[in-house]
Amino acid sequence: MADLDPEYLVGKTRLRPGDACWQQALEDAYATDEKPRCLCRREGVPMYIAKYQHFVVKRLPDTGHRHHPTCPSYEPPPNQSGLGEVLGDAIIERAPDRVEVRLDFPLTRRLGRPVAPGDPTAVRTEVAAPRRRLGLRGLVHLLLQRAGFNRWYPRMHGKRSWYVVRKHLMAAAHEIETKGARLADILLIPEPFSLEDATTIAKRRMRAMAVLLSPGEDVQFKLMLVMSELKEFAATDVDYRIVLRHMPDCPLYIERNAGERFKKVFECEYEAWAHGRSAEQSGQTDPWRLRFLFCGLIYAKREGVYFVDTATLVMLSSTWIPLDHPYEQLLIDDLVRQERRFLKPLRFESKQGATFPNAVLLDTGDAETPLDIVTPFMIDRDRALKQQALAKRAAGWTWDMQTQQEPPPLPRAIHQGSPAVPAHTTAAT
Repeated sequence: MADLDPEYLVGKTRLRPGDACWQQALEDAYATDEKPRCLCRREGVPMYIAKYQHFVVKRLPDTGHRHHPTCPSYEPPPNQSGLGEVLGDAIIERAPDRVEVRLDFPLTRRLGRPVAPGDPTAVRTEVAAPRRRLGLRGLVHLLLQRAGFNRWYPRMHGKRSWYVVRKHLMAAAHEIETKGARLADILLIPEPFSLEDATTIAKRRMRAMAVLLSPGEDVQFKLMLVMSELKEFAATDVDYRIVLRHMPDCPLYIERNAGERFKKVFECEYEAWAHGRSAEQSGQTDPWRLRFLFCGLIYAKREGVYFVDTATLVMLSSTWIPLDHPYEQLLIDDLVRQERRFLKPLRFESKQGATFPNAVLLDTGDAETPLDIVTPFMIDRDRALKQQALAKRAAGWTWDMQTQQEPPPLPRAIHQGSPAVPAHTTAAT
């Protein structure tokens, strides 16, 4: 049985991160390019040493599934989530701490019209296979997964403040490169807002957004990404006004037609957000409320006036676990209450999302346990995909909401107590 805080074999010595000689041992191994081994499995799993302010041990690419499910370095095979459809094409792992992403949206608005296609009667001499690209939702899922927010350990309870969420999302963004730039350099995640520091915070944010006011010669507008919880989405006389949490003094705007499309495309998420917002304004408090992470590409129409070019809305549980549907909240919140260890497979850009488990238990022994929900609210296509996936699973747990008002008992947890892992662990550690 794997230990929840696995030992590492560094050289010929078995060590844990809390040991006094841990940093020195990693420094010595780093100098010789020697790879430590995670001992969550008897045979050990090779790891990678990275140097930041301190030396840290990271998981090597394509080895997550080789770790024990209770190990912080564990990750299911890519084909068990939407990552499998984009890995190696839209997402390329160059190193354990460096990922290249190919996006399907530009980061600038250019002057003029697109170049016209060539003569359709011309003889073609080549055929190009289409390359997968990552959309905005896929990029948000990548950040959430690499920051570790699609997994849960009991010791994380009460420790996922906005400060922690922002810190780990930005750390993940520093490891992602796209279009020749680090994602962290074009991503604004507002720092925790406080009324007494509002002026200082606003000045730092203005400096970060100043890049939007200096377009190049062939660029009409520069774009940058903004990500935070959605607080307000309200129609004005000419457009929609968007207010994000932690930057209430810097509203965003989206053109009226685009705002209407946003509400239609994200109808399920928007209605759930509007319901929660209404309850919040009426003074009702719900510690298990849903969260809604807004991510948008923005540009400056003029100084201090920022418009949204492209946007997505990702639903999350109160504990920052990404959700695909509101009904998943019942399962996720129950898992948190029961102090279970689990992860949520993310869809990225997949249209086959119903085939993935709604959650995966990590505390049921030497193999993970998939958890699936079948609900009357599923469209026929998704229901068929889910049933096909369930027929192929050798083992698992299923809650059929059509026939069971309450979820069936969960598989028994093999490990009891809280794991000796940090309150937040990244997917690459």
